[in-house]
Formats: sequence, structure tokens, C-alpha cells
Amino acid sequence: MKPLKPLITVLLLLVVFMSGYLVMALEIMALRIVQINFGNAIYSTGAVLGVVLAALTVGYWLGGTLSVKLSPTKIQATALIIAGIWIFTLAGIPNPIGNVLQVRENPIEASEPILEAPWKTISEYIVDNPMSESIEFRMRMDPLVGSLILFAIPSFLLAMIGPCAIRALTRRAEEAGRTSGWVFAHGSLGSIAGVLVTSFWLIAILGLNANLRLIGVVAIVLGIIASTLRIDLTRSGK
Repeated sequence: MKPLKPLITVLLLLVVFMSGYLVMALEIMALRIVQINFGNAIYSTGAVLGVVLAALTVGYWLGGTLSVKLSPTKIQATALIIAGIWIFTLAGIPNPIGNVLQVRENPIEASEPILEAPWKTISEYIVDNPMSESIEFRMRMDPLVGSLILFAIPSFLLAMIGPCAIRALTRRAEEAGRTSGWVFAHGSLGSIAGVLVTSFWLIAILGLNANLRLIGVVAIVLGIIASTLRIDLTRSGK
């Protein structure tokens, strides 16, 4: 295979870094949302972590599998755009549109949304329609069901980015180990940034809904970037 242009390599690693950021930013907000709606019991934390890890596992596997048969950058673009739309919608559609990134959202002053945040309506439905009258059962199952409905799909989609990047960046078999290391390192750095920036600053500055819209827009922009990358994966001698 021909070596990749330096700009394409940089853009692929940027997409990986930002995808790692988005995964952990979403997980931090998922923890906050589930704790607000279902309580601070250890079950809420376990539900979010379990759902996200399960979704990441499936996403890693499917991303790697599909990248052998399909264009890895097209997979990245599709996954990022769908995930971005899902996350943006998760925050609800604001009215007026100027409230998309309202700093220090004040629920008393905020205008009525065109679409209420699904994380509010779904949690209300789960609480109002218990699967069991047992308090112990509900403490376990309510946050698990809520986490599964709200956060499994975007986490699964974002997990596909890394394996596709490894496929796109690996030009020869002997480069696989080094390439995987680079991709995992950039993804982990992005995850560290996602945890620190989101938990220490952005939730306090923007609030949950505006933060969800922000990472939704970022995911869509990354998807557009990935869609512009053209990579030749044909092997010489075929």
C-alpha cells in the first residue's frame, strides 16, 4: 500500500483523540443524568459503567469486522454523524434556537423546548411505570434500563472509530503493533481530556443539556471530516 499523506494521518489521529473525548464526556454526563433521576446508589454507577462497557465491546468488535470489508473512513463518518444526531437530540430541541448553548442554564428562565430532553421524559416514564413493586428490584433495574435506552447506541457507535483508524493507518503487517499503540494512546489521551474538561469545567459552565448538544455537534463535525478522507487500501500485487 502507498504510505498515507501526513495530513491524513494527523486527521485520523485527531478523529480518534476526539472520539475518546466524546466517549468519556458522554459517560460523565450519563453518570450525572442517571444519578439525578434514579438516585446516587451504587446501582446507578454500576448501570452506566456496565452499559457503556458492553456497548464499547460490541462497537470495537463490529468496527474491526466491518473495516475489513468496507471503507474505514466511511464507517467512521456514518458512526460519528449518527452518534452526534442521537446525542444532540438527547438534550432536546431548544426554543428558540439561540438556547442551544446557553451558558449557566437557568431552568426558571429557559423558554419551553420544542422537544423535551428524552433523558427527562424516559426517566419519568420508567419511574411512573415500575416493572416491580419491590424497591430493591427497582433500585437495580430502573437505572439499568434507563442507561441502556439512552446511552448504549451512541457509545456503541463511537467505539467503532478506533478499530477503523487502525485499519486505515496500517500499511504493512509489521506496522500493526505500532499503529495499534498509537491509536490506543491517542484515544486514551482523548478520554482523559473528556473526563477532566467535562467534569471540572463544562458541566459547571454549560449545564447538562447544552453540554450534550455541544458534543453532538462535535461528533457531527468529526463525521464530516472523516467523510472527506480518501484512503487506498488495495495491496500491491493483487
